[in-house]
Amino acid sequence: MADEARSDDVLQRAHDDDSLSDEAREVVLAACRGLAPGDPLNAAMTRLDATVEMLARRRAAALATPAVDEVDEAASALRTAAGAQFDAERAAGVLSADRIQFLETSLEFRDRHGTQPCPVCDQGTLDDQWVVRARAALAAEKDATGAMRSARSGVHRARQRLTGLVRGVEAPPAEDAGLTTIVAARVAYQAFSAFPADDDVAYAEHVTAALPALRTAYDALRAEAASRVGEAGADEAASLESAREAQEWLRLEASSARP
Repeated sequence: MADEARSDDVLQRAHDDDSLSDEAREVVLAACRGLAPGDPLNAAMTRLDATVEMLARRRAAALATPAVDEVDEAASALRTAAGAQFDAERAAGVLSADRIQFLETSLEFRDRHGTQPCPVCDQGTLDDQWVVRARAALAAEKDATGAMRSARSGVHRARQRLTGLVRGVEAPPAEDAGLTTIVAARVAYQAFSAFPADDDVAYAEHVTAALPALRTAYDALRAEAASRVGEAGADEAASLESAREAQEWLRLEASSARP
């Protein structure tokens, strides 16, 4: 049979294939270890499938969610920072930078040329009193702009803190691994991680609202996975990613060996 012929040299091919990572190669070798030259590859595939399932269960059993208090604190900080940014931007206005440039240029003009009629309106005079008012206005504009920049920086830091908690939640494994609770966990994860990108207040509200369902689903998945981690007698030294790579490689080998 074609797949029996393939099983005779699969170990050598695994050694020689540079596209296979070292860790995945070790997984393939472990799956094929003990096979007689005439054994079909499906025996190794059965072992490797068991390895992937066991590692997926282990991954699921280790899934973690952030504490409610930690998320609530981060979300509250983001809402507060977003409110401060709104107030600061309203105070500064969209023309603040242009007003600052205009006032600075006007004061430089007056410094160079002394008291002059206003070249803009031709009504007022750029005298000493005008200088006092212009400098006060310039200082106020700079204060407002500085407050706006500080508020935006505060929002950025608060958003990063909350996003770190969200992104710290790992998705459930792609493999079902015989776990009945894994689909609900995936749905909860998708809902939790699909947050609004352009509204900080909505972002904070979304995360706090979606967290309870995520925690409930992950608790159920962890409990089920932990109860079944030891079912498969497979290579426990491998990572799930390397086992997946080895599984795909061996499937391609088996497929190419078919007539």
